[in-house]
Amino acid sequence: MAKRLLIVTGYPGSGKSYISGMISKSFPSFTVLSYDEWKEKWWDLLGFDGMEEKGRVNERSLQDFWQQLGERMAGGADWLIEYPFCRKHVAMLKSLIAKYGYTPYTVVLAGKPEALWQRSENRDKQSSRHPGHLCSTYHKDGEQVIAPRLSLEAYTRDCAEKDYFIHLGDSFVLDMTDLEKVDYPALLAFLQKRLGCAE
Repeated sequence: MAKRLLIVTGYPGSGKSYISGMISKSFPSFTVLSYDEWKEKWWDLLGFDGMEEKGRVNERSLQDFWQQLGERMAGGADWLIEYPFCRKHVAMLKSLIAKYGYTPYTVVLAGKPEALWQRSENRDKQSSRHPGHLCSTYHKDGEQVIAPRLSLEAYTRDCAEKDYFIHLGDSFVLDMTDLEKVDYPALLAFLQKRLGCAE
């Protein structure tokens, strides 16, 4: 039986967690693995003082995520991973896919930057949002300093430079600009054709 890795990526604030949840409900053989969970765990464990140290903690959490993903792929189950995976992550993803003999599929969430930038601001205001995402200094039970929010111009430039359109295996781009007009049936049809019948 084919081993499958479904990669959900795209612009920050585009709705990756929501889409991943929808997919996992329709295709229950896939277990969701979110890199954010690893990053948040390391933030709570180590904390950080300043953006440079935050970057080092993030890199440590990423290496842990790759290790954990590899251990799970070694078991041969279907996995769905979600995060703004971009061009710099492609080499490691390809390495894991080749090592464990997986067939990859990619769903890229895109849209007009101004709409997604505004949606990311709304997301950051939710109480469920881990404060480490918003901070330049963070300690779980100590000092927390909120970082300045990216401007629309910086957000747009950052998205272009990182390049989330990685297209590993068969891929589908979903326009998330207007949540009332998202073509969810087209996405599910794409996945059903490649993954088998949805529940």
